[in-house]
Amino acid sequence: MAPSRTNTQSGPRPHWVALVFVLIAILGLILAACGGGKEEAHPTPDSGVSQSVSFQTTDGLTLHGHLFGNGEKLVILAHMRPSDQTSWYGFAEELAKAGYSALTFDFRGYGESEGSKELSKIDLDVEAAIETMRDKGYGVIYLVGASMGGTASLIVAARQEVAGVVAISAPADFEGLDAEAVVGQVSERKLFIASKGDTSAMTSLERLFERAPEPKEEKVFEGSDHGTNLLEGKDAAEVKAAIMAFLSGQ
Repeated sequence: MAPSRTNTQSGPRPHWVALVFVLIAILGLILAACGGGKEEAHPTPDSGVSQSVSFQTTDGLTLHGHLFGNGEKLVILAHMRPSDQTSWYGFAEELAKAGYSALTFDFRGYGESEGSKELSKIDLDVEAAIETMRDKGYGVIYLVGASMGGTASLIVAARQEVAGVVAISAPADFEGLDAEAVVGQVSERKLFIASKGDTSAMTSLERLFERAPEPKEEKVFEGSDHGTNLLEGKDAAEVKAAIMAFLSGQ
């Protein structure tokens, strides 16, 4: 005779079991809304080392940034894609300690700034930053841009008077921005930086450097780091030293 089986699921499920499942579901929804805690808020630098800055573009967008230091010479730092101004915070603090003022800001559609990511118009954002900071009394302004920020910086330097421009891994042309077409008009000092293994950036560096008039210099590093990643990789110290030397006129 086969042994009899006991039915362990007879009768209604206790109310507390259903409550547990409801609570777990609610917790899951909360974590999903928070992105797992990864990007809960746009990080901002310590108020003790920077101050908030806002300015408007000629097409009516309000952009937001942070000003580090209180030196007479200003360095405007333009970020790459898909990063935002936070990728510059560490170097901005180093520039401030070295006696410069440094402005980080978010391009349109990024981070704290208004608008959508109209990449073909980010040169207007760099231009608005320059004009705003000139109004604040800065007479010596350098542009340092990473990737698309470098492309936009070169384009603006062709039509605005700046002390110099550093283009890090800058594409010769990008999303409607053509730096190669105008780099020949950039009469100020220029520094082009890229990694050997970053093939497209190296190709652009060669094209831009060939068309750029003197004074100009190039610095090529090992590896394949791109844009502001060069400030964090194994060559970070040398990359920062090259930029600092350029800013100081050495």
